[in-house]
Amino acid sequence: MSYLRSASFGALFVVTFTIAATCQLAFSGLGLLMVATAPGMFNMNGQAATNPAQALGVLAFLLVIGLFMNAGISAIGSGVWILVRRALPGAKPTANAADVF
Repeated sequence: MSYLRSASFGALFVVTFTIAATCQLAFSGLGLLMVATAPGMFNMNGQAATNPAQALGVLAFLLVIGLFMNAGISAIGSGVWILVRRALPGAKPTANAADVF
């Protein structure tokens, strides 16, 4: 809990991004199993993938989009937490503006 009360924006961002990216990579590993066994489950422009190569392209696209969304959510969440922790009793503000980034 002390880390949440004293960490900079950058430190909070790195922690949240790393945890979420690890989860996304684990699910992409499961997606690789689906690519090999059922490529038709992956849709591109409304059409089901007809082979594993097409399904792999969809999976890669989903992973990249997910990582961009992860970065945005991590940044917003870190910023909101910095604002919220100022209202917590006993919270310590960061030492200077350089620690925030």
